[in-house]
Amino acid sequence: MRDRARSQIGVIQWVVVLVVGVIVVAIVLGLNLIPRLDHGQKVLNAAKPAFSAERVAADRAGVNIISHNVDMAAPIVTPQGGGAAEVPALVTYIARKEHISATRALALAQKNFPHTTALLKATPLSSVTAELPGLEAFLEKALKVTPAALTSALQTNFPALYQSIANLPAVTNGWESIPGISGLTRFDGAPVRSVPDLRTYFSADLIPVLERQRTNFDSLDRTSSVNWIAPLLLIVGIVVVLFAGLMIVRNRSGVSRTEALASASVVPVVGVVVVALVLAISLIPRVSNGQKLLDALRPAYSQQRVAGDRVGINMVSTIINAENPIMTSAGGGAAEVPKLIAFVSQKTGLSQTAVLGALQKNFPHVTALLQAIPFSAVTAELPAVLKFLGPGVLPVIPRLVQTVQAAPLVTSGWDNVPGTAGATQFNGSPIRTVPDVRTYFSSDVIPVLETQRTNYESVISTSKIDFLGPLVLIIGIIVILYGLLMVLLAWRREREPKAHRPAVAPTPSPSV
Repeated sequence: MRDRARSQIGVIQWVVVLVVGVIVVAIVLGLNLIPRLDHGQKVLNAAKPAFSAERVAADRAGVNIISHNVDMAAPIVTPQGGGAAEVPALVTYIARKEHISATRALALAQKNFPHTTALLKATPLSSVTAELPGLEAFLEKALKVTPAALTSALQTNFPALYQSIANLPAVTNGWESIPGISGLTRFDGAPVRSVPDLRTYFSADLIPVLERQRTNFDSLDRTSSVNWIAPLLLIVGIVVVLFAGLMIVRNRSGVSRTEALASASVVPVVGVVVVALVLAISLIPRVSNGQKLLDALRPAYSQQRVAGDRVGINMVSTIINAENPIMTSAGGGAAEVPKLIAFVSQKTGLSQTAVLGALQKNFPHVTALLQAIPFSAVTAELPAVLKFLGPGVLPVIPRLVQTVQAAPLVTSGWDNVPGTAGATQFNGSPIRTVPDVRTYFSSDVIPVLETQRTNYESVISTSKIDFLGPLVLIIGIIVILYGLLMVLLAWRREREPKAHRPAVAPTPSPSV
């Protein structure tokens, strides 16, 4: 009777262990932890290069110089920028200051500050775009060539200028309303429509995710990968279920006290292994920080924003393609201007002076822009310009002042962006120039969002992940405590026969 009671108690004990194993298996399968954590590991692997300290610093440095570029260009790209409307007021200011006519004031400015004055005469740059079709028709007629032949000649002989000419219309036409970007909003829901809006979104929303979450990313990614945690839990759960099932069968058929003690000892050992694993890989802080990372990435991984990121970075790329040949002398555009005049002169038989005069008469904004480049030459004149004008000019041209303040930051950093030292693209190429920054964002950073959006959605589906560490630890502790209780009870039963063995009367000797 006593052995039967012990057998029933043993069965009940192992049923509890079986239930714990079933719960673990149910959690892993019910929450799809294996595919979810596997997809999470893919996100981590893809994003890891972007979260290095050097690249995060380069992200900020890159978006800063792009932001300065937008500040410089915004007043002069379209009439809405306001810079072009301030040019007559500036000429009037000079005339009053020097006590001369407006015509003489403009001539004085052109004599002393030729590049700056030419840029002012070229604004808004949308007017340059408006003149380009007429310029092309003029050149086709003057050179007696087809449109295709003109394009080929420009590409072959003046590649830098052609690059700017080819990209400028997309810049000016899309500056106030970027084509295809509808649906993109900032993290606070504000719409992103113009290039300045896009700059703010990249600078104030997207890049800060990398900056603020780098520590959390490192915490989740360090020590080990995360995709083995769910399979390990599943294996542990299955082993516990199988072992507990075996012991239930064994106890129903009867086991020795020694076997009961030995089998019970396995339970706390399993718990110790689980707890040791949780503590050794810092699972609790890692999944907690990982959840913070996932929460911060949620707005960036929305479908509309990922699509808008690509449209936006393509617009940034177009802007940089248009500006790169004419920003500094290294771009090559300025050196091609006299060659273009000489080329047209040779092909038409007109003098270079006549060619330049015809261009100025028919395409004043285009000609002024050609005379303004490189923009670094404008920057070089600005200290003298500001000294000549004096502080009284600032209230007269507030929008142009924005261009004046931002231009030196752009031109000085165009070929060597401050803060990118040591940073490389994912393929190891150095990030130095603004075109390098553009390529890095377009080919490396944005693709992490594009290629991993589905994996990210898988990770955050069903549930959070920060419960995993505490859950596994609690299960391990419960298993330890329950296992120790099983061991104690088995140990007492194993000793019970010795402690309570009844006295045996001596057997009488047989009679002789």
